[in-house]
Amino acid sequence: MGSDDPGTMSTNDILLGLGLVLVLAVSCQLLARRLKVPAIVLLLPVGFLAGIATQDVQPDSLLGALYQPLVSVAVGIILFDAGLGLSFGEVAPGVRKVVARLVAGGAVVTWAGVTATVALLFDDMDKSAALLIGAILVVSGPTVVLPLLAFIRPTRDVRSLLKWEGTLVDPIGALLGVLVFQGVSSGGGWQPGGMLVSLGVGMLIAAIAAPLLWLLLREVQRSAPRMVVSTTLMVVVGAVVCADLIHDDAGLMTAMLVGIVIGNQRRLLISAALFEFWETLVQLLIGVLFVLVAASVSPGEVEDVMPQVLVLVAIMVLLIRPAAVALTTLRSEFAWRERGFVAWMAPRGIVAGATAAAFGPQLADEGVDGAKLVLPIVFVAIFGTVVLYGLTAPLVARMLGVAGKGRGRVLVVGGHPWAREIAAALKRSGVAVRMWVGPADHREAARAAGLEAERGRMMVDAVNREAELEEITDALLLTGSDDFNALVAAELRSDLGHEHVYRVAPDSEQPDLLPPSSEIGILGSGALTFAELSRRFAAGARITDHNGHKNAGSGETGTELALFAVAPDGRLSVAADGCSPDIRPGDSVILLVSSEPRDSPAL
Repeated sequence: MGSDDPGTMSTNDILLGLGLVLVLAVSCQLLARRLKVPAIVLLLPVGFLAGIATQDVQPDSLLGALYQPLVSVAVGIILFDAGLGLSFGEVAPGVRKVVARLVAGGAVVTWAGVTATVALLFDDMDKSAALLIGAILVVSGPTVVLPLLAFIRPTRDVRSLLKWEGTLVDPIGALLGVLVFQGVSSGGGWQPGGMLVSLGVGMLIAAIAAPLLWLLLREVQRSAPRMVVSTTLMVVVGAVVCADLIHDDAGLMTAMLVGIVIGNQRRLLISAALFEFWETLVQLLIGVLFVLVAASVSPGEVEDVMPQVLVLVAIMVLLIRPAAVALTTLRSEFAWRERGFVAWMAPRGIVAGATAAAFGPQLADEGVDGAKLVLPIVFVAIFGTVVLYGLTAPLVARMLGVAGKGRGRVLVVGGHPWAREIAAALKRSGVAVRMWVGPADHREAARAAGLEAERGRMMVDAVNREAELEEITDALLLTGSDDFNALVAAELRSDLGHEHVYRVAPDSEQPDLLPPSSEIGILGSGALTFAELSRRFAAGARITDHNGHKNAGSGETGTELALFAVAPDGRLSVAADGCSPDIRPGDSVILLVSSEPRDSPAL
């Protein structure tokens, strides 16, 4: 770790260090999204290499005494955001019992197993340092688990179980670390009551902060909606700080509980602005923390512990985690395949790294044998578990038969007959389809055709909206209201991306609002309006699909127009903005076949 005196760094050194940390954090996340891997797979080695190459990014030198308070506040914000996404409504009653057993019983099994393994592998390490490592590695982490689940798409109950476990076990592991650290530091031996005090303080502050935040959000959303994020940040940070000042690391429990309470109340419409935490602040904090933690570990420390930690990771993955899951899910409603997948999903995340960075060096300063190895051991364990699970979990899920189809899910908005024809053709081509349909008779007709149809949820609170759009990759807006299509397209593009939202062409004379002057994602061409499509279908046009159609063409041929191409892997290509879909050999092609003569109005 960096040993430079923080005071020796010049203003330019600090400026360079802060800039490097920010650039590395964001660029790694952008590259990880491009490569479709968990960001931590890149953040840890990049931070580690940056720490080797320069002294400017090491937290001891860069931030000095500010580092630990910054970590506490940042982790509190991350856990609040994770708690905000935990909805009781998505968890079946039987799953809730398993969550409780897995979090409580699994923590005990993991703590005991990791502690014993570390003590055996590092025989010259003080047992208190081994206990601390065991407590730290109890945690999992939603920042690592959720991206993997989004890619694998297991069944809803399995996803709920892993999502809740990953979020709830983080503060528990941190509190266990506090318990061990305080017992060792005080020299008074075990003080189990300390953890109960931390839990009590966390719940007490949360009981005050959650209603306060609810009242403030109700007023702010009514009078100053642009202040929603800053108001939430004020209350969450204030609650974390108050709880931590009363009892060390009680703020983590407070932050998570406040998030769960706010995310599950139903009397306040939660603004979508709250989820800017994840898109902006939380993402940034995760990246910065991982870079700083990794940069604080020296190559010599990693080299010294690497062989033993690789054995530790193997035992954690092959013995400890399966044993914890087997014991806590026994006689549950989960099938053995689902239990097997849960047993193969326990990557460690930022809370483990932050806790190790906080307590390991302090124990080393107190002369505890082996304490200086706490951070490098945890660092290698985090990286090892993330890489292993990140690379193998999708394969294991497919082998066990619990993974989703791996295809995109298209949201079709509109339930009139030709919208249902398009949705049915997409489904026949192997694309999962969900419909948002208004009139009850249209919903019933869609369901009778074997399509998943329900009322649209754009106006529901942001928690439910996020869950609703979780598996959606593309959207087709096919309603008769150009204004609605334009507004919803603008909203969905912020969630799905600008090249994944398509709508029927606007009729320049129909909307009450002027349409955007330059807009991508217009289905077909500017002439393919809702009125034009309805006229064509009334005249006998129909939707057909051809599997592996080699001669469908790339555009209009006679009375046929290729609207969509679906690749064997589920990739969807759409005819939009006057361009034809990208049709390749083996693709399923969906055509609009018109009965009108060739000289009919151009598409």
